[in-house]
Amino acid sequence: MEYSTAAPAATKDSIKHETHAVAPKFVIQEHWRYQSLKKPQLEKDPDIFDLSNREDFTEEQKDIWRPAVAIPGAQIEAACISYGGGKPLVNAVADAAVWEHRDFPGLQVIPRLLPPETQVLFTSCLMHRDLADPGHKINLQADFDIPYPPQSTSDIQRFDRSFFARARAAPEDSLVPKSPDKLSPLNNEQFLYSKLRWLTLGDQYDWPTRSYAKHATLFPTDLSKLVTGLFPHIRPESGVVLMYSAKDFMPVHRDVSEQCQRALASFSIGCDGIFIIARGKDDGEGVDAPKTVAIKVRSGDCVHLDGEARWAWHAMARVIPNTCPPFLVNWPVGTPGATAEEERAYKKWKGYMATKRINISCRQVWD
Repeated sequence: MEYSTAAPAATKDSIKHETHAVAPKFVIQEHWRYQSLKKPQLEKDPDIFDLSNREDFTEEQKDIWRPAVAIPGAQIEAACISYGGGKPLVNAVADAAVWEHRDFPGLQVIPRLLPPETQVLFTSCLMHRDLADPGHKINLQADFDIPYPPQSTSDIQRFDRSFFARARAAPEDSLVPKSPDKLSPLNNEQFLYSKLRWLTLGDQYDWPTRSYAKHATLFPTDLSKLVTGLFPHIRPESGVVLMYSAKDFMPVHRDVSEQCQRALASFSIGCDGIFIIARGKDDGEGVDAPKTVAIKVRSGDCVHLDGEARWAWHAMARVIPNTCPPFLVNWPVGTPGATAEEERAYKKWKGYMATKRINISCRQVWD
């Protein structure tokens, strides 16, 4: 059984949420609890579900996470090959099981959905090409003048402009503060390693107002093909890309700014993370009783939110260091199609992804 292309029954006016509502205390407390746990404690926590290791589940846990649809391996392979410009994958792709939580209708996890070479290409497209496009907003644009690489004039080299083609601390590449009396310049290393937090693709999400602004860039065509190839019911119009380091997190929030009821697909790349999602009220009973689910998301996993889960409170509580898969740990070394000159430049940044987690949530914004 595959995902349907049919539109959901709900209309954009059928569910109303307050954009600036305050999250319930119980989920905020769970969020902070997971932040305070040390790595050995996380590994032993019985309340964290790791769908990549479902064979270790108890019978009760298996009853909680039930098989939903499955994405055929041929469909995944076709989507990934299209994303890669027609380049075949190294290994055959198996069907991807989709697991849905019994008590959270619409909360689905697809472990290992993206093959390793697709994950490497995914990272390269985002961090070389899309980050270097000034039309895509990043968190530093309001406060700094950013010396973007010259725009591409060639269709031959996919990554012929990149911040990673530069030295780590050359003065001429520094980000210059718009208010020098308040902020100091940032060199390239400071920018990419510690200060870069988010990037938006397509319809631009405005963080201060928590709404979608009129400004929009073209959602990357290849990424759109990948998303719709995997999830035909989603027409991606906006991608919110979050870059995490070891101590970073995303606070508890809801995604309620979109003007449609379509599902959302959230992809994880790099280090593991602890994703939490909640339903209920602080003083609720029965169906409104407080309930939180914690999920370990790994590189290549996808969290698909639809139905009730699409509007639930959720957060990325923490990143787990030293969990980046071997095929990504040395990136940008290993960037597909890199020239000899680019390879030499990328060696200066070897191991960038070893400490990073990238999450991109692809969603439809408008009906």
